Amino acid sequence: MHPVHLRLAELWTFSVKRKLTPSEQTELEQCMQVNAKICWEMAYLENASLMASMTRDTDWQHEICRQIDEYPYRAKQPGNGDAGTNEAQ
Repeated sequence: MHPVHLRLAELWTFSVKRKLTPSEQTELEQCMQVNAKICWEMAYLENASLMASMTRDTDWQHEICRQIDEYPYRAKQPGNGDAGTNEAQ
């Protein structure tokens, strides 16, 4: 799990119980910006993979899939060499 997602969950939990402080509200906005960037970058890669598949460009698709697998914000899958990590995507 990306640290931003953990912090978003914490801030949301705080907001359910009480009003966020101005600094927490700012941090929430910053986390939302990073989250949007992560989502847009992954959507770009997934759309490029679809396009590569539709054009039957297997070399391109393999390169895109490699980028998706190595995406720095991607949750780590169990059994891929990340000992002790059990998060699912």
